[in-house]
Amino acid sequence: MLAARPEGYKGKQLENGFTEFFITGNFYGVLSFEDGVSQEEGKKLLESFKEGLVSADIQNLSSFEHEVSDLILKLNFPAHVGIAVGMLYHDALYVKTVGNGQIYFRRGNTFDLLLSGDKTASGYLNQFDLAVFTTTKIQDLIGKTEDLHVFIEMAKPVDILQKLNDQEYGEEEQGFSALFVEFGETVQNQISTQVQTTPGVQPLSSLQSPDEQAPAVALENIQSIQKTSETQSMISKLFDFFRTKQFTIVAAVIILALLTWSVVFGYKRREAEKVQKRIETVSLEIDKKLSEAKEEAFLNMDQSLILIADAKTLVTQLKKEVGGKNEGEIVKIESKIQDAENKIVKKESKDFEEFYDLTLENKDAQGMEIAKEGELVAILDVKQNTIYVLDVTSKSLTKYVNKDVASAVAVGIYSSDVFFATSDNGLYKFTSQSKVNTIVQKDSDVKNIVDMELYNGNIYVLDEGADEIYKYLVTEGGYSDKKSYFGDGQTIRLDDATGMTIDSAIYVSSKGA
Repeated sequence: MLAARPEGYKGKQLENGFTEFFITGNFYGVLSFEDGVSQEEGKKLLESFKEGLVSADIQNLSSFEHEVSDLILKLNFPAHVGIAVGMLYHDALYVKTVGNGQIYFRRGNTFDLLLSGDKTASGYLNQFDLAVFTTTKIQDLIGKTEDLHVFIEMAKPVDILQKLNDQEYGEEEQGFSALFVEFGETVQNQISTQVQTTPGVQPLSSLQSPDEQAPAVALENIQSIQKTSETQSMISKLFDFFRTKQFTIVAAVIILALLTWSVVFGYKRREAEKVQKRIETVSLEIDKKLSEAKEEAFLNMDQSLILIADAKTLVTQLKKEVGGKNEGEIVKIESKIQDAENKIVKKESKDFEEFYDLTLENKDAQGMEIAKEGELVAILDVKQNTIYVLDVTSKSLTKYVNKDVASAVAVGIYSSDVFFATSDNGLYKFTSQSKVNTIVQKDSDVKNIVDMELYNGNIYVLDEGADEIYKYLVTEGGYSDKKSYFGDGQTIRLDDATGMTIDSAIYVSSKGA
């Protein structure tokens, strides 16, 4: 079992920001807010983030990525947050970066940038591997990857920390934070290894087994019988030999050898059965993940690739457990994963079949926009002043009709409540199948809404005319005033945006995509 040996360095704090490394449980990383967060707010957010990590139920890379992303949304981190976080799980390391977060990795003499931007990865660790959790600020302080490699070399975390403390960086280290984590065996494992390799103790595999000695002894005695006097009857000589102590010893050795062979063969057979059962169990689990990956591939490629990575991790762990046995079956499993990955990555299109015909309800029905929550799909039809809500499971249809729907440009659904947005009159919510309430009044800053999404009860509106994504937080009395999703100083062109979706982050589609 590998253990972590971390050492952290924190430079001067930003005037209007916060940066800090953290170590909590088996989690390690750096959290940074470049702007808009005070020191007190930053510390509270960091503590909440650490508590969320420690209390999370994480069993694989997929759940690790999911829990970190959920915490970011739950704690309402600003868009300019930078995160580099890792989790030591058995002898594997799960890692994730967000924003300007970066993770470097050293194995032996090799050193390189492992992750940067919004990415996730995992892998098994070796003795003396080193992970560096930081942000892009490290490039301003020390330099590019090559410069960082020269600076770190093969030093231990405590020596790297001493090097940093010996330098005079001045204002350049403002907003810089880094955590250096080396992984190595625990003291118990080291003692166990020394006992197993103590000089003078002969390995079990070098000892001769009774199987190897017994046949030689038996052959030697038979040859001695054949060399006796030819004048004596062979049968008589054999009977005399059978009555000797020498024959008794030889017979005992042979019987012991047979018993030993039986015990060893039985043990090997049982071990082979255990290995085979383990392979079958892992194979079924991998089949399940590959099946899920194929289902997710069309709508959520990132989740699909995470499931593929989980399957690869399972087969890597299986190879360690079986120790070179059943190689043919392991190769088949690896080929199965590779084939599934190739098909998923190359998948570009999918044929669809008609699931429900709206014209059965209204021959003039014409869907313009849709929104989905669980098994419910909301379909906007502005020409009929109607929003249809289809239950996919029961194929039942509910109609929400109101004259204000005629000016709707986007539709949303959350907790079975139906919402719609207009660019000129604000945001609405149906209180019954025919009545609506204005939940957000008309706003002159809003130019041209092209889509809306509801996430955790909050409303997000994509305004391509104003190059903005507005967020309305749910409150006891309704919804808050609009807030920009982007941080101060951040700009992005949305004049060709066509829609958006939310899944731990906001994704925007455009006409050129």
